[in-house]
Amino acid sequence: MEGYKEIDSEYLELFCGHLYKTMGIFVEESQKPVLSQKLSKMMKEYGITDSSQFYHMILSPPISQRQIDMQKKFTDIVTVHKTNFFRENNHFEFLKENIVNIVNKSESVYNTGELRIWSAACSTGEEPYTLSMLMKEILPTTVRAKILATDISPDSLKKAMMGSYVFGPEDYIPLEYAVKYFTSLGDKKIIKDEVKSQVTFRLFNLMDPFPFKHPFDIIFCRNVMIYFDKIVQENLVNKFYNAMAKGGFLFIGHSESLMQLKHNFAYHAPTIYRK
Repeated sequence: MEGYKEIDSEYLELFCGHLYKTMGIFVEESQKPVLSQKLSKMMKEYGITDSSQFYHMILSPPISQRQIDMQKKFTDIVTVHKTNFFRENNHFEFLKENIVNIVNKSESVYNTGELRIWSAACSTGEEPYTLSMLMKEILPTTVRAKILATDISPDSLKKAMMGSYVFGPEDYIPLEYAVKYFTSLGDKKIIKDEVKSQVTFRLFNLMDPFPFKHPFDIIFCRNVMIYFDKIVQENLVNKFYNAMAKGGFLFIGHSESLMQLKHNFAYHAPTIYRK
């Protein structure tokens, strides 16, 4: 495109500050060229040649549908959406082995018959749907799973709510689950309504105050904190602690650890912590 240029370094730094302040994402020096490339490509797509104009269109309250679309696209390109069904499967095996104890000690189950689960940063939905399928298999018939799935990306949530997938080599889905909980449409697999019905999707930024009235028995927040610095990680972990029921479990990603953070969780197993 004639007149097209890369984003100015000054505004790249401003965007880095914006990402840290609003999303908790810390952009390391080695990652700044990647971010610059993504932002420059987006400017080109929208026919914008001025970095200042682009910056203010992303940060200012939207006054047009085009600006709304731009801001959604920005969120989508700066966040990570890699996920799979039954990813880091040892967590799901742990739930299979310990679900009776978790249910028996849950005040939510005792009071309402519901096991409350939060899939934080759920991306395109594979994690909460995995949890939903698993809970249909392992929960007592008298207990219902109530799963909240949140993400900061509107596009990811839109895909998640559709529940349409093409299985990849990294998706480990037991045959009985594939047959029981999906229908086929060409090369796509569609999540059945009985699985969807246990999951509520919401747009949510983990940097915002947590608005939850009732504590969770299980929280999954995996492979998210690696994009935050220690200060943001520590703050987030303690927010999770306060949002969790006594005896509840927090699951983090295999590349993550709480060892260097100040928190009140008890270590239970690698990447699994208990309140």
